[in-house]
Amino acid sequence: MTIQFNKNFLILLFIFYPYFCLANEDISTAENWLNNISSMTADFIQISSDGGSAEGKIYIKKDHGFRFEYLPPSPLLVVGRGNWVIVQDIVENTSNNYPLSQTPFSRFLSGNVSLTPDGYITTSKKKGGILEIKIVSNEKEDSYLQLDFSLNPFQLRRWVIIDQIGTEIAVMLQNHRFDVELPAKTFRGMPIRTE
Repeated sequence: MTIQFNKNFLILLFIFYPYFCLANEDISTAENWLNNISSMTADFIQISSDGGSAEGKIYIKKDHGFRFEYLPPSPLLVVGRGNWVIVQDIVENTSNNYPLSQTPFSRFLSGNVSLTPDGYITTSKKKGGILEIKIVSNEKEDSYLQLDFSLNPFQLRRWVIIDQIGTEIAVMLQNHRFDVELPAKTFRGMPIRTE
């Protein structure tokens, strides 16, 4: 009985081993791409499953921060730097801070991006010229982060976040520019007026 089990296990290993190697190679390629970015800008379109949509421009600089500059009619400006994400409503003149560690960008801004963090299951598949990488928490299986990379050229084209209550937010990127000079003020919020 034990011999039969081992034989079947070996047969399965030989069948699926090439697939696992390819998956690991794809994830490594995505990690290397993210790790080799020093700065980037792109236009984005954001769509959520509750019917909301917005567009704007994103700025990212490794080890410095990120900035989502929304176009009107959206009043939002989102800036991440240090340990905080600042969400501002320019029209209402309000500002709220959230820990960066609670956002997906906490791992992208580091100097050593890992798409296989402890406590998560990472899978990948290729479909229609796109590499999809999905990162699912072991504890919160209903929420996940998916990154979609185009294969030629290899670039991050979209990410999808589904939270614990099922809201899906998809952000599509286009018109990428790399190694852009981004001054420190890019990652500062707007001054809030005090009456």
